[in-house]
Formats: sequence, structure tokens, C-alpha cells
Amino acid sequence: MDLPTLARGLGARSGLGPAPISVGFELTHRCNLSCSYCDRHSPSPGEMSRDQILRALSELHSLGMRHVSLDGGEPLTHRHVDEIAAFLVQRQVRMYMNTNGILVPRKLATVRLLSKVKISLDGPAACHDAVRGEGAWRRAVVGALAARDAGVPVELTCVVGRHNVDHVDELLAFADHARFPVVFQPARASLFAGVERPGAAFQLEAAEVRRVFRRLEAAKLRGCAAVGNRWSSLRHFRDYPRDVELPCAAGQINATLDPEGNLLHCGQIARPGRAPNVVALGARAAFDALARSACTQCWCARVVEENYAWGGRVHRMLPPLGVAEPPAPRPRRLKVVA
Repeated sequence: MDLPTLARGLGARSGLGPAPISVGFELTHRCNLSCSYCDRHSPSPGEMSRDQILRALSELHSLGMRHVSLDGGEPLTHRHVDEIAAFLVQRQVRMYMNTNGILVPRKLATVRLLSKVKISLDGPAACHDAVRGEGAWRRAVVGALAARDAGVPVELTCVVGRHNVDHVDELLAFADHARFPVVFQPARASLFAGVERPGAAFQLEAAEVRRVFRRLEAAKLRGCAAVGNRWSSLRHFRDYPRDVELPCAAGQINATLDPEGNLLHCGQIARPGRAPNVVALGARAAFDALARSACTQCWCARVVEENYAWGGRVHRMLPPLGVAEPPAPRPRRLKVVA
């Protein structure tokens, strides 16, 4: 993080007022897959136009936005994603992307502009394809390799639920061989009311969640670099889903922009019926109107880690006494068999 951004974040913590330094932007809820546990498959009826998107991003940038995580649906399906990425790079905004990886090889010019690509992988091929469709695993891995070969850091994301809890060790073995870090987080029910596939059926019982994350902790303790979670999220999930107090940057330096222009203080909680809209109000008024209420049990690993860092909870971020962090995985050439 550059010094001006760090100074602005510290200013927000010390009472100088919030600023949308880090924005999660859901470009579209359209997706080229129809995963069983996901609640985002089709475009929202009122998605912003190109001009509305660029205006909103310009206004957010003027308020302090310096990091953007492009999300979806599948962000690479958006017809203006190339222009949006170029627009942000011109303003020196660091970009990350959550993607299923399928379109990465076709969109390498845009992918090269990213600071990191995060690709979803549920487990070995049979497990992944059972949820996402035949051939999805191979296409995801091909996308991950294409991004890495283009010089873009790649991180895998695994949502742990009933569909893959028995395959976590297999995924770790693959990731260790391929030299990709994997960030694990528990499956949760839909954030949207009235959707047909809420994902609740995939959620594990609390004891099962804690059991699998204890195994991940043990693997990290053994030096398995494929476990990409930092210690703060692994410690946090020891008690999931019991309430655990944690500092929260939602609405302070973080915000989420949905495809229709609704601005949310946090993209990881149930969606309200109404939210301040950047198209109707402008970005400043919408950001000022955020509720900024914190929940106590966050389920998104990287958000958990960012919150502990935001709150300065250093003791939660360090490895257990006497244990060093495993080295970052080094890239290795990997042949993907069809």
C-alpha cells in the first residue's frame, strides 16, 4: 500500500472521517456458469450503463478509492470490462478480480492489468465439475496457468461445504504441486431474498467447519504453503459461526458497489431492500449515507484478515508461538490433461 493511501486509512481510523479506499465492484451478476450453491447467474434488471459506471468510479476515486476488487457474477463477461480496467489503471487504482477462470485466456490483455487474480476451485476435477459443469475444472486451471504465465499473481479460492469437505486434502495436494495458494472459507446461505438456489443446503454444521479448519491449521503448521489463509482468518474460523468480536472496516475504508449502482457498507452481509444509489445520489452522498453497522461473525477469509489488520490486532495475525510462516509457493510448470 502506498504512503498516501496508508495515511488516509490511518486518518479514517483516528476520526478524520471515512473514505472508500477499497471498493468491491460487482460489475454484473451474469455468469457463464450456473454453480449449484451460487446465487448470481443472471444480469440484474437495472445494471448501470457504461457512462454511469465510469462516472461512479471517477467520483469514488475523487473520494479516495485506490483499490478495486472486480467481482460478479463473472466480471469477465461484462461487455465493458476491458474499458473499465483501462480506466482504473489510468488513475493508478490497483485492481484485483474474482473469477471462475474460464475467460482468462481470451482476456489476457485485461488480466495483465490486474494486481491479482482469484480463481474459484472447489477441489479435484470430479468434485469441481459436479457443482459447476463438465470441463469447468480444466478450464479454471488453464485460466490460472495462463494468468500466472502472463506474470499476474494467482490465488485460488475454495468455499468449503458439503460438496467438497471430504476433498480438501486432495485440493491441497494439487495446489502444493502446482504452487498455487488456496484461500479457504465456509459456505454460507444466499445474501439475496427469494432466490431459487440459496446455498443453505451446502452449509456445514458448526462442528464440521471447525474440524476442517483445524486440519488446515495443522497443514499450515507443517509448512504447507498451499494454505493461503493468514493466521487471523484461521483463528477466526475456530469459532465459526459463533459470534466473535472483530474490528470492522465496512463503511470506514471499504464499500461494495453492486451492478445497479447500490452502494453497501459491506458486500458480505444479507442485501437490504434499499441502499443508497450512486446513480441517483452521486457517490459522495451515497457513501455518506451508509449505515456502517458491523456484524461479529464474518465468513469471507480475506475480509476477516483485512479487518484484523485494520483494527491493529497484531496478536491475531501472528503464527502460533515459535512457528514461522511457510514460504510463499514458487510457480511450477504444470501440464493439464484434458
